[in-house]
Amino acid sequence: MFGEMSIVDLFIASPTMLVLLICSIVTLGFAVERILYFAQSKGDVKDCIRKISSKLQAGNLNGALDAAKKDKSAAGRVLAQGLAHANLGRTQLTDRMNTAIELEQVEMERNLGVLGTMSNIAPLLGLFGTVVGIIRAFAAIARTGSGGSQVVAMGVSEALMTTAAGIVVAVIATVFFNIFVRKIRTRVVDLEDAREELLVTLASISKAAQAPRPQSNHTGASAAQDPAPAGFLS
Repeated sequence: MFGEMSIVDLFIASPTMLVLLICSIVTLGFAVERILYFAQSKGDVKDCIRKISSKLQAGNLNGALDAAKKDKSAAGRVLAQGLAHANLGRTQLTDRMNTAIELEQVEMERNLGVLGTMSNIAPLLGLFGTVVGIIRAFAAIARTGSGGSQVVAMGVSEALMTTAAGIVVAVIATVFFNIFVRKIRTRVVDLEDAREELLVTLASISKAAQAPRPQSNHTGASAAQDPAPAGFLS
């Protein structure tokens, strides 16, 4: 109850409150959706890199690729892209993995614009409802020709409810928006670190494969350099 007006009467008297109610439902809905997404896509990036590096050091590129594909996190998908195109040069491979990281970032930012929009428009909607409510209150006083401070105060208090509701919706949307932006930034940095780890590992393996073999004792001739294993960074 708000004074002598119930919540139902408040929604009936102020259509703006209905709009703010819809905004609050949309805000909470998309916030829950993003929470579930980040929870389901969470993974141990360091552990994923460690598994893949151990496979590569053993010369098992296919095993490393399988390990990356089995990891359902964003890091697993980015590393799988890199391993699937490990035969490319460093520049091309870096560009390929950067594209994979950007695609993951787009997916992480999906629906985030809705929360940002709600945090901006909810206070404006509340202010609009307040202005309309005050106009209606004074218009009613002008029509009836009666009123006093108590009547005016009641009308203004009812009108200000929309501003309060708008602020509440905006605060909720802003808090979730900032939390998700921070989480996205952290995950992107982890993906960039995973990209560099893979590039360094592939480069070190390729360098080791191309190193000259020691001279043969029984022939006294130098062995030819081994070419980089197929599928490894050249």
